[in-house]
Amino acid sequence: MPAPTSSSPKQFLVAARRQWRDLVHRCIFRLERERRSQMIVVIALIVACTSVFAESMTTARRQRQRWSSNVSVVVLTADVPANGVLTAANTKQISLPRALLTEDALTALPTQSRTRIALTANTPLSKSLVIPSSESITIPDGWRVIALPPDITTPHLLPGDVVDVVIGQTLVSTDCVVVSLKPLSLALPATVIPAVTAASRLGEVFIAAQK
Repeated sequence: MPAPTSSSPKQFLVAARRQWRDLVHRCIFRLERERRSQMIVVIALIVACTSVFAESMTTARRQRQRWSSNVSVVVLTADVPANGVLTAANTKQISLPRALLTEDALTALPTQSRTRIALTANTPLSKSLVIPSSESITIPDGWRVIALPPDITTPHLLPGDVVDVVIGQTLVSTDCVVVSLKPLSLALPATVIPAVTAASRLGEVFIAAQK
């Protein structure tokens, strides 16, 4: 039987040192990989926060410009009924912040224009509230203009068309005039307006176009 050699403890120490070195390298590699992952997450968060901050600053700057920049627009100085004539006597130019105005606010009063609906004093005028002279409709004496709810079903209409108004199965007014489309406004005898208004709230009004 051969005698044991002194190389066995040395080999054990070499193997142990090698295993220890491998373990340390693995730990260092794992820590570096986790650190890289953490850095990627941190960078992504920084980029996201920077984008949100930049967007917020842009929005705030845009809003500040809208409030700080004024526009000279046409404003009513008195109450005006539907289809009322707009003149220099019931309007004026006033400077208002852009943030308070609609995109179609009027910067000048169109000649021979009328209101689509009844408006109160201090209302800034816009294209959607005004009937230009090209669409001006002559309203018979004793007639009034009424704006109907947007959910009423109607045939294809144009300003100036003549229609009949039906409540339920009863024809309440004939030869009514379409004044505007947005909102749908009709000129009809003042005597039937209360009945048409009440029925329109219940969804019982029908518009029939005349051929």
